[in-house]
Amino acid sequence: MTAFTIGFRTSLQAVALGALCCTLMLHASYGRADASNIDEHAAHRAAASSALQIAKAEYEVPDVTLEDEHGRPIKLRQILASDQALVVNFIFTSCATVCPVMTATLLQLQRELKDASPAPRYISVSIDPDYDSATILNDYAKRFHADWTFLSGERESVLDVLRAFGAWRGGKSNHVPLTLLRRPGETQWTRVEGLTSARRLAELWRDGAG
Repeated sequence: MTAFTIGFRTSLQAVALGALCCTLMLHASYGRADASNIDEHAAHRAAASSALQIAKAEYEVPDVTLEDEHGRPIKLRQILASDQALVVNFIFTSCATVCPVMTATLLQLQRELKDASPAPRYISVSIDPDYDSATILNDYAKRFHADWTFLSGERESVLDVLRAFGAWRGGKSNHVPLTLLRRPGETQWTRVEGLTSARRLAELWRDGAG
């Protein structure tokens, strides 16, 4: 069950997102798709101009087992229903638009929250289980120098997770940027839908606001 109190920060600017997509595709075409080569200014312009929705929400974590980037089984409920600090987003490795930006944002967020106590655990859940095997997720993590947990698994299990967290829009082509923050000991998540900066996510983390 999800409870939303949605606040719209700005209106969607399709032109800015289109420019971001072109920038990312250009980097990929030159074999430079890692996070360090993403045009941060373009990412920030797109983040500022996209419709940002921030809400407080509670979720029932499905009792499923997924697989991490090393092929190890992960009981999702043991992690996401625990009281540990967590940052979760939803990506897929063949995405050439918002997903590299989201991954780069989490890398920056790690730096922003490096002194947090306790530091959150970072998790990226693939929305493309048909393609994103453990090997592919591991290659993706290495390409971006992302030292957190990447999860995929059986299609039905992954879909259960995506539906439970309101991250499923009928297919990966309808993917929307979504980041979930939960501070230690809390039951509610801060749900951030739309592209935003690591600095903004860090602010939300520190003040717990939604």
